[in-house]
Amino acid sequence: MKKLAVIGFGLSVILLLFSCYLYLIVAPAADIADAAMSQMRDADVDNVTSVFLNPEYSSLFETYERKLDYGIYLFFASMLSFVLCIIPVFKKEKLAIIGTIFSLIAFVVGAAYGTHLFS
Repeated sequence: MKKLAVIGFGLSVILLLFSCYLYLIVAPAADIADAAMSQMRDADVDNVTSVFLNPEYSSLFETYERKLDYGIYLFFASMLSFVLCIIPVFKKEKLAIIGTIFSLIAFVVGAAYGTHLFS
């Protein structure tokens, strides 16, 4: 159980750092990209199809979608981390308790950005 607790804790720490990256770096960049995309669409209302063929618009759209993609990855990976940590919790492993808390925090961030919970 100790090895399982260490593996789950390590994964939950990585996921917690990844959720901080998603929250602090990727989400603001996606909001900026969304604003730039709507500005491009509003500027060229007459010929909207040319906007979608623009390489800059495609790049902005990829930046915008990265928030959703990373949120989905974080959502499912934190479920795995939670399962790895919850089993040793019943044996009173302190590392597993901390890992469970970290994985729940990562789960909430992943759910918020991966499922449009707060959109």
